Amino acid sequence: MRRSSMRPGAAFTLVELLVVIAIIGILVGLLLPAVQSAREAARRMQCTNNLKQLALGLHMHHDTFNKLPPGQYNNFYANDGPWIRGCWVHPTLPYIEQNALYQQFYAQVQGNGWALFGNNGPNKSTIVPSLYCPSDPSSPKTQTRDTNTVNGVTGVVQGLHTNYVACAGSTVFGANGQNLNGVFFVKSKTRLTDIKDGTSNTFLLGEIVVVPDTTTNDLRGRYSNSWFGNNWFGTLRGPNTTVADTVGYQGINFLPKAPSTLTTATPNAFLAARSYHTGGVNVALSDGSVRFVSDSIDLITYRAAGTRDLGEVLGEY
Repeated sequence: MRRSSMRPGAAFTLVELLVVIAIIGILVGLLLPAVQSAREAARRMQCTNNLKQLALGLHMHHDTFNKLPPGQYNNFYANDGPWIRGCWVHPTLPYIEQNALYQQFYAQVQGNGWALFGNNGPNKSTIVPSLYCPSDPSSPKTQTRDTNTVNGVTGVVQGLHTNYVACAGSTVFGANGQNLNGVFFVKSKTRLTDIKDGTSNTFLLGEIVVVPDTTTNDLRGRYSNSWFGNNWFGTLRGPNTTVADTVGYQGINFLPKAPSTLTTATPNAFLAARSYHTGGVNVALSDGSVRFVSDSIDLITYRAAGTRDLGEVLGEY
């Protein structure tokens, strides 16, 4: 009979196996946060690139028309006709490599006086990568629950919701959203020369968190059928504030990152900048640059950065 070539004691004992498994578990536990941190860093960089692309698109629009697009086309009650229901995103599309999508919106209003331009777009749910933040687990969101029930059925309204919103200033949005102190507001026609506080000192765009619908509709970020400034943000309250947003035609939402409450008094409507990035939000400045703003920013400085021509002196941030 042949002798076994295995040496006595060459196999792992149960204790040794458990020790190896424990060591592997510790190494995985140490490595996982680093992997997650690296992934978030990559997502935050992509978010920065998206804001940069949008800011450059707005500058290209300005170069073409000598003004930035309006923050929103209609008053909040849309009693100024026609009901265009669009916002700054639509006229920016041709300058972020989305001209075909813009032409589809534009084609359906030919000879129609631009009525319902933003609301009737045939492809308004088209996912545009530069319009949503990869760190937001709810993005891209392409529909909103419609609280209007017909024949016992609650409908769904299509439309991409963006994570990127225009800066309307340091106040609530007012009765009709007009003549605010930021770069964008209803029917705004802001030129870069109107930003007398300096383009490098004035917010152009910021972030919000997209909220999945549960029992109510949440319009924040929906760029087609813009209503009550749901594509704006303000600097009245700091980034990622725990104070609930107040926006008309929106149900109460208790998502910790983006609480909200319904308001029927439109002068009180307001959205704060929010994100899933650790410790703050990305913003685009009016000179086209992008920077990270900490949640701990001095509120006076933050409010001053939201206005275009009030002459405030910004502190360090």
